[in-house]
Amino acid sequence: MMKKLLYALLLSLPSIFAFGQADDEVLMKVDNRPVTVGEFRYIYEKNNGKEANYSEKSIREYLDLYSRFKLKVARARTLKLDTIQSLNDELNGYKRQLANSYLTDREIMDHLLKQLQERQKEDVQFSHILISAPDKAADSVKQAALARIQTIKKEIEMGKAFEAAAKEYSDDKGTAVNGGDLGYFTAMLPEGFYEVENALYSLPFNKISEPIKSKLGYHLIKVVGKRPSRGIISVAHILIKNIDKSDEPKMKIEDAHKQLMAGADFGKIAAQFSEDKQTAQNGGYLPAFGINTYDTVFEDAAFALKADGEISKPIHTKAGWHIIKRVKKMDAKEDFASFKKMYEPRIKKDERFNIAKKRLVEDIKKASGYSQNEAVFNKFASTLNEEFLSFKWTPDLNADGMRDKLISFGGDTHHTVADFASFCKKNTKSRLKYDKNATAVKEVATALLMEFSDEKAIDYEQKLLEVKYPDFKALMREYEEGILLFEATKRAVWDRANQDTVGLAAYHHKYQDNYKTEEKGSLVTYTVKTTDAKEAEKVAKMAMKKDPQEVLKKFNKNSQMVSFVEETLEKQNPRFANMTWQLNYQSPVVKAESGEGFIFSRISQIQPVRNKTLKEARGYVVADYQDYLEKEWMKELMAAYKIEVIDVVLKKMVK
Repeated sequence: MMKKLLYALLLSLPSIFAFGQADDEVLMKVDNRPVTVGEFRYIYEKNNGKEANYSEKSIREYLDLYSRFKLKVARARTLKLDTIQSLNDELNGYKRQLANSYLTDREIMDHLLKQLQERQKEDVQFSHILISAPDKAADSVKQAALARIQTIKKEIEMGKAFEAAAKEYSDDKGTAVNGGDLGYFTAMLPEGFYEVENALYSLPFNKISEPIKSKLGYHLIKVVGKRPSRGIISVAHILIKNIDKSDEPKMKIEDAHKQLMAGADFGKIAAQFSEDKQTAQNGGYLPAFGINTYDTVFEDAAFALKADGEISKPIHTKAGWHIIKRVKKMDAKEDFASFKKMYEPRIKKDERFNIAKKRLVEDIKKASGYSQNEAVFNKFASTLNEEFLSFKWTPDLNADGMRDKLISFGGDTHHTVADFASFCKKNTKSRLKYDKNATAVKEVATALLMEFSDEKAIDYEQKLLEVKYPDFKALMREYEEGILLFEATKRAVWDRANQDTVGLAAYHHKYQDNYKTEEKGSLVTYTVKTTDAKEAEKVAKMAMKKDPQEVLKKFNKNSQMVSFVEETLEKQNPRFANMTWQLNYQSPVVKAESGEGFIFSRISQIQPVRNKTLKEARGYVVADYQDYLEKEWMKELMAAYKIEVIDVVLKKMVK
């Protein structure tokens, strides 16, 4: 049962920069605030990429840009923009988001990926005893199953052979007859078997595990063999099925093999002989596979082939007779980036991710000296009633005991009953999913306290990230200063350019010659629906002297023979390409492209170049006015704040 299930189930932030000792050296000061070598190196490499060649010219050019950035940040701090609540809320929201990403990627995902990559270097053969207790089973069933498997383990410890116990007790009847032997497996095992996988790669040979819970129930695991991983292989095959007990299938496969040994093309022989309809016409190619995908005999023969292109002798499986050709052998991926791209999506959906996250929280609590005041919690819980399990419940945050410390981390980080009560209020869904009775009230409060403490453990760890990960610290500084830069620039430049109507008008007046219209012309295009070219020429002759409405009045008495379209177009428009640019110029009469009638065009008006009004040029004027204000602002900042570059430190950076 388990073997079949396992077989069936088996069938993606920024770069880290190295920070050495020299990174602590001060490279520059802006308004007496230091910029270290490490800070500058991070931003220099990030924004220059491959162009970050560390030449003196390159460093000085970028340091000049960075100093201008720092001047704006200095002004923002002078204006106390870093105390604005909305900006701090934005920064804290980003910090929480980024910190969660770091904890997920660095503390959990990378650990799981490296663990899996290491495990995939080995295949493990193991036996098991299963006592069924599916995840959805009642607690009484699970408790009984656990008690039973503990009894079985004691029997084995008293001398009973594992294989005999498997045959006698295991609920996995498919492997019980073989003493529980499941054969070889490799990580990653399917969803629901992560703890089984942990046992496979940690147990010594022939050591019996403690009871392990999976989605099927409780297991006792015994590792009986290990070998280097077979990896992944791609093959093509020819299949002759076992139709009856005659020698005909064997004779056919031997005939096919003989032709292959004589140099025949494998694809052609597959098309001629193979009875695998899904692959016969495709050269016999099978999708790449690892162990436990096909019959063991088939897999052993495939992995025994030593070189790409090598062809096996005929082998016999339950499906029939096969000839196998090795196409390509792929060992376990050594490149971590490629490995991560392949397995990260699967790991995120696997139970191991949540298990690892839970263990991370447990480790954080342990390392931080987490403590929980049970007396304070019980006092709070005693004030709750069935209303706690409804939308109506609202805590009185000023009540007695609300300021008492409930949980603590590291001796200096505390969260009160009021903090927990507010958390409970926000988590209404968690409170509503239980029945309204006194027992449930205490259970819900206890469950919510666990969620609350887990969340605060993550918050506590986030505070340490800037110490653990220098690139996280650099990102947070970059984002914080970016917010300050944006707000300061918005006030000094962008808002002023849009709101200072007097200044904008004065700027436009001073530089109005910079904003010109294009020379334009009014083009009247006539269409004459007639087969008579002479009639069309008559229309054109009148059009040279009269306006379009008079032309229509003259020629449309009995039918709608003449029509026109008038457009105002810039001189560069292709419609003027074959025309002389002069007032009243009229093109020759030509047949319409549709083949129905004739057309000609006339330039009825020319609009000369002129200065645009402020309304017409507003977008361009505002942009230029912003550039002007930016330059004036920078002059002011350079006069207001001191920039000091430590030249000796700069020259040490040059390569």
